Amino acid sequence: MTVGFASRLRHTLRPGMTIALGDGVGGLWTLGDGTSVLTEISCAATEVGGVNLILGWSPLPLADLRPDGFARVITLMPGWGARALAASAVTRSIPTSMSAIPALVAGPLRPDLLITRMVARSGKLSLSTEVSWQQGLIAAGVPVWAVVDGSAPAASAVHGGVASADIDVVGLCSDGPTPMPGRAPEPVHEALADNVLRLVPPGARLQYGPGQLGTAILQRAEIPLAIDTGLLTDAVVDLDRRGLLVGVPSATYLFGGAELFAWADGREILHGIEHTHDVTRLATGGPFVSVNTAVEIDPYGQVNVEGIGDRVVGGIGGHPDYCTAGRLSPDGLSIIAVTSRFGGRSPLVERLSRPASTPAHDVDVIVTERGHVDLRDADWVQRRALLTELFDR
Repeated sequence: MTVGFASRLRHTLRPGMTIALGDGVGGLWTLGDGTSVLTEISCAATEVGGVNLILGWSPLPLADLRPDGFARVITLMPGWGARALAASAVTRSIPTSMSAIPALVAGPLRPDLLITRMVARSGKLSLSTEVSWQQGLIAAGVPVWAVVDGSAPAASAVHGGVASADIDVVGLCSDGPTPMPGRAPEPVHEALADNVLRLVPPGARLQYGPGQLGTAILQRAEIPLAIDTGLLTDAVVDLDRRGLLVGVPSATYLFGGAELFAWADGREILHGIEHTHDVTRLATGGPFVSVNTAVEIDPYGQVNVEGIGDRVVGGIGGHPDYCTAGRLSPDGLSIIAVTSRFGGRSPLVERLSRPASTPAHDVDVIVTERGHVDLRDADWVQRRALLTELFDR
């Protein structure tokens, strides 16, 4: 298998070619015989020259990837794992929201090849722990090299999977997705979650982010909730166990531990970004409440989620998509929930240190562990007063 995969890469790659790698916790690491997929791709690209690489969301370090072997490395959603790549002169991080990615990869960034992890069930191949932007590429006819995993869950909602004739199986593996269990919430997150939940009507469709706050919200919920989010985490299993999960969740990535992977196996949960981040769909069909966080908030309610100054924390992601949908949803809400202080500093700043990720007019309510302020009927002067009071309490 090692010789086959390596030789096929060198036979297939050409200068000017663009390849995309499957992302998320199901990103490819090794084949069944121990071959490092990232090492082989990097070596082949170096030998051929002029090859471009597209990376999606990278929650894990890409230690075997050698960026300088490529003409360009394009990160669509940087993620924690891609931070080290920023030091390379060839790396370009595209400032885009999640909802715009399908159009980007179908148009100006369209790759010539997608290499990804897949699973086989009932004679059909399907994506596993993430559908993301990959299903759109498959539907658009981009050639796919699949590494078939015998131990990964099948959580795709794409009916019928993908016809095996459309996929070129180039390897096997059995390592499964990488578990990423969440951290337990601290008291401050529980207090913040309680303040958020007071604003959420029973039966609402809820979007939440990964992390301690999202975990606390699902753990402390006492009302039925439908989950319509980007990353589905471990806490949904407990919500289901307590009988508070309404219907089948909708997400585009799984992000958790073994219990989540086992629970999701066989459930039609994961959709493409064109579905999960479709603002029109999200804003209709019942109250939609988006709960997102912030790195910085200015006195008018503009939000930065990318980092502080030159220090990049993450990408724009689905933040503006979900905030817009929550604002437009009848009886829904766009909530920004933050602790009043983090790392010794307040998130409220006079001026954002990076461009705004989400405009002020797409933020309805800002919540801290101390309380909340409703900005929907506040003008610019009133917003400054409300936010100053909230964070100075």
